[in-house]
Amino acid sequence: PMKLALDKLEAKHWIYPLNRPKRDYQFNIVRHALFENTIVALPTGLGKTLIAGVIMLNYYRWFPEGKVVFAAPTKPLVAQQIEASHEICGIPGSDAVELTGEVPAALRHRAWAEKRVFYMTPQTLINDLERGTCDPLDIILIVIDEAHRATGDYAYNKVIRYMMAKNPHFRVLALTATPGSTPDAVQALVDGLHISHIEIRDETSLDLRQYTFEKQWRQVFFVDNRYPDEKKIAQVYIKPLHQKGVWRGSPFPEMVSPFTPQMLARELPSHQRWAYGSLMNASTLARAMGYLIEGTMSMCYKFLRRLQEQEDDPTQEKKSKKSGKKISSDPAFQATLVELELQRAPGFPIHPKMDRLRTLIIQYFADRSSEREKTDSKAMVFVTFREVVDEIVDVLSAHTPLIRATRFIGQGTDKEGGKGMSQKEQLEVIKRFKEGEFNILVATSVGEEGLDIGEVDLIACYDAQKTPIRMLQRLGRTGRKRAGLVHVLLAEGREEQNLDKAKATYKEVQKSIVRGEQLELYGDVERLLPDNIKPQCLEKVMDIQPYVRED
Repeated sequence: PMKLALDKLEAKHWIYPLNRPKRDYQFNIVRHALFENTIVALPTGLGKTLIAGVIMLNYYRWFPEGKVVFAAPTKPLVAQQIEASHEICGIPGSDAVELTGEVPAALRHRAWAEKRVFYMTPQTLINDLERGTCDPLDIILIVIDEAHRATGDYAYNKVIRYMMAKNPHFRVLALTATPGSTPDAVQALVDGLHISHIEIRDETSLDLRQYTFEKQWRQVFFVDNRYPDEKKIAQVYIKPLHQKGVWRGSPFPEMVSPFTPQMLARELPSHQRWAYGSLMNASTLARAMGYLIEGTMSMCYKFLRRLQEQEDDPTQEKKSKKSGKKISSDPAFQATLVELELQRAPGFPIHPKMDRLRTLIIQYFADRSSEREKTDSKAMVFVTFREVVDEIVDVLSAHTPLIRATRFIGQGTDKEGGKGMSQKEQLEVIKRFKEGEFNILVATSVGEEGLDIGEVDLIACYDAQKTPIRMLQRLGRTGRKRAGLVHVLLAEGREEQNLDKAKATYKEVQKSIVRGEQLELYGDVERLLPDNIKPQCLEKVMDIQPYVRED
């Protein structure tokens, strides 16, 4: 039986706050999500937080003893969502608390006893549930932000499994820009979060059109014909494999993904075991090729130097024997290293991709500096590898005051021991960017997810993303309040394929969800209100009581 009692008087109505202009699509999504476990898939910047705030407000009213939880995958997102939600929904800020793993156990116990709305990471929530710090029977609603993360054994899935076992009487609201990269991934999300209903929109949806601005999409191609030595070494390993039928993919190193030869090596039949070493070497060189063509010269140089050091290290000897001939002893390898070292010296022309990026950005801001009303223009540059971030910031910073660039990276330590940014530093950078002290943010994937970075007019993607989720998150950063511009810099070959694949997959997934024919949704999800209670909508302006962070 359900522990929490319903306030039947409050349940006569559901409230839709009018503190922000009413949008029909948000209203319609809320109407369904109140009574179903729902995935809400909306492009970035179109008000998922408002939808969550309205659902939270009504469960907070209907179940006066119930606890409402908003879970987000990172601490900066948790910190941001608590402020955003309370500016919208009318739940008193004094009834909310932000709980992180750092809060001592005694204070957490007290918070669960005294407060009613909790903002936390899913890891913190599952710990509190398993340790008995909070009672699962008290939880009436869990909002799951960036829900596409709920795969495998991620903490979101653990939370829902635990709750379903201890207290199936609770509502789930899952928020994401796109629910998965394939129909199977979407089904896994439905299974993991016990979903009974999906509300999906993209920027072409009719009810969204008046709220989205045009994005001009420009693919900037460049062909890099330098570094023949690098291609030559890779050819040494790929060509014989191709001739003997072991390799059926592209014979051109710049088209090869490092994972393809690795997979082939693992699946070799016994009569082709001779090819194992060559395949592993081809994989290593394909990775170096990718760094060179899609990244920067420094990345490729450092990678090849590390490889040389490993091969010269006597403790690594067994490993190199297994993977065949030493690559670093090849004359073409030595020539490439010398060439790359020279190219890294000051005064040498920079990488063609970096050069193109610099030109695009200088041009963009120079055009706008003469138009008074556009001087507040801002841009974001996205890049996969953290070590490229600093190179881009250095190149752009040579053009201050027109360009005021800063980096925006995750909290972890990188391969070479370089420190990440703390949560405090991340939030400080966002604040300074919003205030106009910086006009360019050069970001790794931390900039792709949910954080409210403010209005951005230009997005430049230094590399293409294979996964539709990451591609969409990048593109969702512009065109929110006015027309936006997206430049994707692509090396011909592998990167071009990556982008085409991401676009095609995204379309396929959207279609399959809208048709709904391949998805199996849960049919056993409770309404949580008795059938005879049918709340009427009450639209009103709410008194806003903001959340005040206690230090």
